[in-house]
Amino acid sequence: MKITILGAGAFGKALDKILTDNHHETKFYDPLVLPEVSLEAATWGADAIVIAIPSNILPSFLQDYPDKLKQVPTVLTSKGLLNLDLFQDFTQFSVLSGPAFAEEIMQGKPATMTASNAFSMNIFQNQQLNIELCEDALGIVMCGALKNIYAIGAGYHSDSEDSFAVFIQNAHIETKNYLERHGANPATTELSCGLGDLILTCTSRTSRNFTCGVRLREGKSKDEILNELKTVEGLSALEHVDFDGYPLLTEINRLVNY
Repeated sequence: MKITILGAGAFGKALDKILTDNHHETKFYDPLVLPEVSLEAATWGADAIVIAIPSNILPSFLQDYPDKLKQVPTVLTSKGLLNLDLFQDFTQFSVLSGPAFAEEIMQGKPATMTASNAFSMNIFQNQQLNIELCEDALGIVMCGALKNIYAIGAGYHSDSEDSFAVFIQNAHIETKNYLERHGANPATTELSCGLGDLILTCTSRTSRNFTCGVRLREGKSKDEILNELKTVEGLSALEHVDFDGYPLLTEINRLVNY
């Protein structure tokens, strides 16, 4: 199968490894990394498209996205969106998400992710990458966005083991409540895309979101943190989240925008 990956960053390249291992023919589109390759050339003859570009630039990227490409089977792997409004015109759309670091995938380490349909499961699943099937695409993307926000709070509370453990437990409960109130299935939080990714991101010292929380505890401002880390996915997601009735999200917003 011919598959185009939109985004040649670390995670895009990790997905390319999996697809290549599965004997698919891949191409990249990334104007920053491969400026000589146009979107038309990269997607010519594609049987499927995998989106692996940062979620904060997806709205502007999709403004001029060709309608004909919206008919091609498309798998969203970017994390940070709280709804699927951007993809309402896509006719064959699915989501893949879960606790998987690009570096570890490239090293051949096993991982488990969640896919929203059989197509996205089948093109990625192999001996290294186990795929769970869950049809709740909205819940999968919500989990992927919320866990980045909660990782900021986890970093902030990481100086106390008791506070840290309670925070992660409450973040899981709050995620369930958030999904249920916003039209998704709260049971999705029990899968790898939910609890698995929440634990990974909230405990990893290499996570930019976790590091953001640590820097906030140290007294750094949001601007200083962004100057250091460049990209913090949780900060972008925080701009679109619903705070009403969610004390942890409210606390993190206060810490970021004090």
